[in-house]
Amino acid sequence: MTGSLLERLGAWRRFDSGLLLGVTALMVIGVVTIASAVLRAPDLADAPRRQALYGLAGLLLIFLIASVNYRTWGSFHQGLYVLVLALLLLALIAGRSQIAPVRRWLEIASFNIQPAELAKPLLILSLGRFLADREERLDAFRTALGAFAYMLLPAALIFLQPNLSTAVVVLAIGLGMLFAWGLRPRHLLAIGLLGLPMAAGAWTVMLPYMRGRLLHFLGLQPDPNTAYNLTQALITIGSGGLWGTGWGQSPQNIWGFLRVRHTDFIFAVLAGEFGLVGAVGVLALYLWVLWRIFQAAWGAEDTYGRLIAVGVGTWIAFQALANIGMNLGLMPVAGLPLPFISYGGSALLSFCLGIGLVQSVRIHREAFSIRG
Repeated sequence: MTGSLLERLGAWRRFDSGLLLGVTALMVIGVVTIASAVLRAPDLADAPRRQALYGLAGLLLIFLIASVNYRTWGSFHQGLYVLVLALLLLALIAGRSQIAPVRRWLEIASFNIQPAELAKPLLILSLGRFLADREERLDAFRTALGAFAYMLLPAALIFLQPNLSTAVVVLAIGLGMLFAWGLRPRHLLAIGLLGLPMAAGAWTVMLPYMRGRLLHFLGLQPDPNTAYNLTQALITIGSGGLWGTGWGQSPQNIWGFLRVRHTDFIFAVLAGEFGLVGAVGVLALYLWVLWRIFQAAWGAEDTYGRLIAVGVGTWIAFQALANIGMNLGLMPVAGLPLPFISYGGSALLSFCLGIGLVQSVRIHREAFSIRG
């Protein structure tokens, strides 16, 4: 028993403190920027304190999840998948929102929970096990088709909330894991062709504002609301120059011209108030975090661990790219939070859960070799 305890304590030496520091730095920057974004919004005055508390809870969650061998979660992958579907269905049936007909939130014990955010790390766990168990059947088209169906069902339920941007993130996570798994290009092409009718069907049932954003981005149809948000974001970013206007001093932020500035457009506030130097610093932090995550993927001792780390890395990379690209007018406008920085408890805790899984892959990676 003593030897087992020593082994467990020794395993914690593989805990990636550099990854934790990078994530913590992003969360601190988030709280500081949120405090500036809501400085003149009395109804959001409590947002920085709440985000800080979510951040502390997230740090504890990282250690808690890291302490559990990730293979333990894999043994319940079917139950986790059912849980994901059940929560998403419950959101569709009994979800709450201030904007009809959107149903994205569940109120549980006075806490608002967004099932679509929790679905991302849970899907990584369940899809990763599904793929790892079928590694020897890579060449079978039926295996690839089953994997796509596995990730398409929760994405479809999220799309119906309606939440197009998060559904796309789920598909991006799944594709990243499939490529790491070894998906054959011919299978991807075949499934892409099969998916064209579904994409056409999704276009017909999109809400008008969703189609408007996409058409505006493609330059096919001007959308005044989208154009206004992008213009204000670009003005805010441009006003920052090299060193920024200073905390709480961006004109678009002060006078409230920039909308949803504590969530979707928080990167514009950050770039405006801390300038090009601050924006590049944040990008460097993201690259650092992603490098540490993919290092964990490369060092994993089994396929399941590698797929988990790749899934989390793809999730953070894609969502950061989508949010920053949106702020710069390089990507369609979408309601995606900037990882670890945008305000929102569900998103922040979900990201921290993902980081905890990556740490678990690092800590418990040698268990496979010893038991095998």
